Amino acid sequence: MTENNSTQSLAKKPASPTWVRLISDLGPALAFFIGYMWANKTHQPSPILAATMVFLPVAILGFAFSWWKTRKLSPIALFSFVMILIMSGLGIWLANDIFIKMRPTLIYSLVGLILVYSVLVKHNLLKSLFDGAIHMADEHWRRLSLNAGIMYISLAIINEIMWRIFAPITKAPKEHIWVTYNMWGDFAVNMIFWIVSITMLTKHLTDEDGKPLLEAGDET
Repeated sequence: MTENNSTQSLAKKPASPTWVRLISDLGPALAFFIGYMWANKTHQPSPILAATMVFLPVAILGFAFSWWKTRKLSPIALFSFVMILIMSGLGIWLANDIFIKMRPTLIYSLVGLILVYSVLVKHNLLKSLFDGAIHMADEHWRRLSLNAGIMYISLAIINEIMWRIFAPITKAPKEHIWVTYNMWGDFAVNMIFWIVSITMLTKHLTDEDGKPLLEAGDET
């Protein structure tokens, strides 16, 4: 799934190309989506659990691939991966797909709360994750972290609403709506948020000495 698609490693000089992150993030999510469609078409007892069995090894390979290419992993990326292993493993072991449905809720809510808390205690986690790749005043880092935290908490709430409405039981008639949202909806919200946020913050970027990267006339 895509709950870990915004928390991959960030190096001081982006050693991780965009295509590496896309493969490691979208690969497992796409595997789950395709696995679910196959399982649903072949009338498996629990399409979500069947899809998770396809998703989990691909997620492990994606994580290993990301580490191999970058040699760096952020604490949040590692946390997300561990939660994916735990929740997916519990779901398969106990034959209960509710663990899979609640997995995005747990990951998004905890990541969101951690980001908000880091702002409140004035130890900006998001700034440390970028590890000097981006420079701007602390007030802009605080705003970005707070907005990101609120966004992830909102995604957690939306996921809870979606699965409880469309997939409250195994093989619910509209279960595919939650699966489709979980694949494409989360990804779209994440992409839009980060593209808009970085675009709006461009005029506030500085070099290592605190000098603006853009002149006043270049901000248009």
